[in-house]
Amino acid sequence: MAGTEVKDCKDLEEEISSLRLLLEEANDEAELNLLMLQQVQEELEFYFLAHQDQEQQLERHRQQMGRAETLIQALLERLEQ
Repeated sequence: MAGTEVKDCKDLEEEISSLRLLLEEANDEAELNLLMLQQVQEELEFYFLAHQDQEQQLERHRQQMGRAETLIQALLERLEQ
């Protein structure tokens, strides 16, 4: 009976060791996933801010084009007079 208990104890120790190894691997994978997620978030923020800047520039150019068209129309009207 004592031999069986020793074997059971060794089996449990091996299972615990195996589970610890699996847990360590899962923790490493989770850490890697978190780092990758942070990198993707930083890239997304970069592109989002770049897009906002481009939208603002586009709006300024539209306003300038509108003013230019108004001035051109005013000049054409003066020339016709």
